[in-house]
Amino acid sequence: MPKSDNLYSTIPAALPEELFETLEQTGGFRLERIVSRGHKTPEGLWYDQPQAEWVALLQGEALLRFEQEPESRRLVPGDWLCIPPHCRHRVEWTSTWPEAVWLALHYPEPVRTEPLESE
Repeated sequence: MPKSDNLYSTIPAALPEELFETLEQTGGFRLERIVSRGHKTPEGLWYDQPQAEWVALLQGEALLRFEQEPESRRLVPGDWLCIPPHCRHRVEWTSTWPEAVWLALHYPEPVRTEPLESE
């Protein structure tokens, strides 16, 4: 029987730390729901992941900062982006109400053997 749930359900009333929940995992792919309620990356810490990440903000707001960019990016519901492997980034701020609900897909960077049509 297929598994189903709702991305907005089962969010704990108390959320002292960000909630990371794996929804599906297969091969090199991992799909997760992240719930942030006023959470941010600790000062001085940058995420530097070995895999690529596609992330969408479904609810709430957030400020995401990339090390190579001078300004943070403001995200609102519906915004999504692809983060390449080893692209240092951090979460500067997330809303508390509504809390930020993210959908993140982590995947290995594809190895291209042929150029894209646009190249």
